[in-house]
Amino acid sequence: MSRAVLIRYDEIGTKGKNRGWFEDMLVGNIKKSIGSFGKVRKFRGRIELLLDRDDDLPQVITLLALIPGISSYSPAARLPLDASWEDIEAAALPLADRALAEGRTVFRVTCTRANKRYPSTSVDLQKRLAGTILKARDGRFTVSMKDFTFELEMEIDADAIYLFSERFPGTLGLPVGCAGEVLTLLSGGIDSPVAAYLTMRRGARSHFISFHSPPHTTEESMRKLRDLTLVLRQYQGTGSRLYIVPFIDIQLLIRARCFESYRTILFRRMMFRFAEAIAQRDGMKALVTGESLSQVASQTLENLTCINDAVEILPVLRPLITNEKQETITIAKKIGTFEVSIRPCADSCTAFLSKIPATRGKLAMVRAEEDKLKPEIDALFAAALDATEIHDV
Repeated sequence: MSRAVLIRYDEIGTKGKNRGWFEDMLVGNIKKSIGSFGKVRKFRGRIELLLDRDDDLPQVITLLALIPGISSYSPAARLPLDASWEDIEAAALPLADRALAEGRTVFRVTCTRANKRYPSTSVDLQKRLAGTILKARDGRFTVSMKDFTFELEMEIDADAIYLFSERFPGTLGLPVGCAGEVLTLLSGGIDSPVAAYLTMRRGARSHFISFHSPPHTTEESMRKLRDLTLVLRQYQGTGSRLYIVPFIDIQLLIRARCFESYRTILFRRMMFRFAEAIAQRDGMKALVTGESLSQVASQTLENLTCINDAVEILPVLRPLITNEKQETITIAKKIGTFEVSIRPCADSCTAFLSKIPATRGKLAMVRAEEDKLKPEIDALFAAALDATEIHDV
């Protein structure tokens, strides 16, 4: 008997002729994250991780929860097809004993026999294994096919028998990388890391861009951005790039020449221009932001229209556009970004905030305000782009 983990997927199974490509992408991501713990292979709508050491199982369980594309996974005892009934019993009884220790005494057995050459039907195997447990732990278990608190599952495949009693939920979605690469505008708040995570879960590998406005943003602000990127990196299996753009000179020019009420919109437009320029240069296919409709003054439909106008080619993805704030906070806590996001640090978005921000911005007015920045703005933009720091996280 050996120790394995059975890994399942959900949406990938609907991909028709492209299914194999998605499966291979998920297998590759699993290998990058946990391949050092054992051998990974795919078979019959499953992925198997055959562990080198039983002691690695707790860490493997933790890491699998972070990989998009997985619907659930189960630590399992793996036996050869010619295993004796005594071997099957020896693998099943420790699972039953653990359920007893946890007070779960109503059980059922479920058998899936994909290998039809294996002797006995699924129903016969279920009855026999249930009878074995009832006899071995006389009087301590009862059987119910509906109201059970413990389920012992047996899967018989082409070359192995698996016994398990737990199904851990996965992240769902699609494997990171299958949708290409995107660039997330990372503010340091609660929303943008969640937007990045949700985009990763749809198969996009994310890199990050943020803006540095000293002395209004400090080294602590930069550390916060790196820490957020480190947390989010766990869901991708490989590193990300974090682009830090020096932004203060552009903000000072906007503050000096433009109406205060349009200041935030103009800041955001310039940020989006930087993001698009870097994304196109480095082969990314979309921009991602954490904006939610009408959550703050810059996120009304009119203002989002004014901001979108600054982007010429790439799509702008807004996964949180209809979220309530509490929904976003719940996800942030689940994925581990919340505690980092709430650290009290200033960011470029809050520097030079207007006291009377426009909530119904007019595009013609925005363009007229930007004209006031000429001719200096082009030189400042080019200089900031050249001075952008790139951190491999």
